[in-house]
This record gives sequence, C-alpha cells and structure tokens, in this order.
Amino acid sequence: MESTIGRLVHREQDMIYNALPRTLQPGYNFGPHCHKNVEVCMMTEGECDIVVDGETITVRTGEMMVIFSHMIHSFHMRSRRPARFLQMHFQPDSFSGVEADVVRDVKFLSYITDEHSAYLLLPFSDRLRDCVERICMEMNSKTEEHCKPLAKIYIYEMVFLLSREISQGYRRIFVIENPLAIKAIQYINDHMEEKIMLSDVAAACHVTARHLSSVFKDITNITVNDYINIAKVDNAMRWLTGTDLTMAEIASKLGFSSTQYFSTVFKRYTRVTPGEYKDMSEKDI
Repeated sequence: MESTIGRLVHREQDMIYNALPRTLQPGYNFGPHCHKNVEVCMMTEGECDIVVDGETITVRTGEMMVIFSHMIHSFHMRSRRPARFLQMHFQPDSFSGVEADVVRDVKFLSYITDEHSAYLLLPFSDRLRDCVERICMEMNSKTEEHCKPLAKIYIYEMVFLLSREISQGYRRIFVIENPLAIKAIQYINDHMEEKIMLSDVAAACHVTARHLSSVFKDITNITVNDYINIAKVDNAMRWLTGTDLTMAEIASKLGFSSTQYFSTVFKRYTRVTPGEYKDMSEKDI
C-alpha cells in the first residue's frame, strides 16, 4: 500500500478547482449543466434534489453524492428548510495514467476512470466528513502557508476513505445504447466548432428533426438543442480556465454568431457570465 500511495501522490497537477461550504435556500434551482470536474456534495443539514441524467435523487443529511465527469445534472430545493453541504470540484485528469494495478487496489479510482460512471451515493463517516472539511478549510484560507499542498494531500486521503466506504454506496452507470442517439451525439461532438442546428443533426442521422427530437429526449432526458448548448458551454469552461483564449475567440471557435450571444447561452446554463466564471475561481459551478 505504501508504494500505491507514493505512485499516486507523485503527480503534480492542480487537482482541486474549488471546495467550500454552501447553503441553498428553499426554492433554489440550478438548471441542467455539466463539467469535466468530478463534483462532491456532502449534505450536512437538510436535503436537496439532484437530477442526474434525468433521474431525481434526494440527498439527505448524512449522505454524499459524487457526480462524475460530463454528467448533466441540476439542483432543486423543494424542502422548506435550507440545505447545507460541503461542495468540491476536482479534476479527474489528475488520476489519468495511473497504473492499472493502482486503480484495481483503490476502488474509487476505478469509478473515476470509468467513462460510464454517472454518480455515487453513499452515507459518509465522521472521518470522511472531517477530511472534506479540512480540504475546504485549506482551499479557502487566505493567510496560512502551504494551503494547496495540504489540500492535495487530503484529497488523496478522501480517495482512500471513499474506496474503503464504497461498499455502503450505490453507483449508477450511464450508458446510451440507442443507435440514433449515439449517432446524434457523435455528430455534435465532431462538429463542436461549428454552428450546429437541429436540422443539421437530423440530416446527418437521416431522420426528420421531429423524430430525432422525440427519440433523443426519451433517451437523454434533454432536448437536442440543450445538449448542443451544454456541450459547447462545457468546452468553453475548460478553455476559459485552461487557455489564454479571449471570450471573442472562444465564441468564434464554438460557432456562436457573436460574443454577446455566447455570453447569453453561457449564463443560461451556469448562472454566471463567461467573464464572471473566469474571474471567480471560487465560483461553485
């Protein structure tokens, strides 16, 4: 096990995008969105409905949900009481290239690296909560030294603790098997840097727009246009934080007719503008 720890820890990427305590008020809704980061939501008080791939899961006090990369999800506060939870986003790429025997030994890593993982729901122990609280504390400290290195150490602790406690949880697998939906998604992904219309996708799939819309919504629980926009916003978020591209360049690269329209679509799915997203590193998207 010592060699496993050493082979994991000796990786130098910025792992954690953000980690912070959050309070959601009754009536709060955050519409469908997705991102490359793995998201951890640890409910410490109250409850919140989280919709992942069209399935509504009520996360209650003492439970945590891990939402894996690129899963379309949304938050809905139907309770009359506020919900308080610890939220963290971390980069799955930090674990890419990990040797197969390490992935086998550390169960949670196999979930992270499995592209079909949708979410993991499980009760959390006091030790796991303490670990996530320490990550949040270090990531939000403005005065203490060595905050990010300590948070990085703690996230490895979290991975091992989750692997230990994972048998108490439930993992949902996301697999699209419908040939028409698969073909439509492939077309969208292949033409991400173009202006994509529903009619374009339907023509590429050799079906009518009406038929494609009906089948796609049944399989994915969102419309074709929503999927196109969410996929473009997902790419935009990565480029905003991981490249030096300007907003105008990103808008053009993704096939938007103007920077203003790009900003409108971006805010529709993230609740912040591209500029706000880029400037606010602590923003919990």
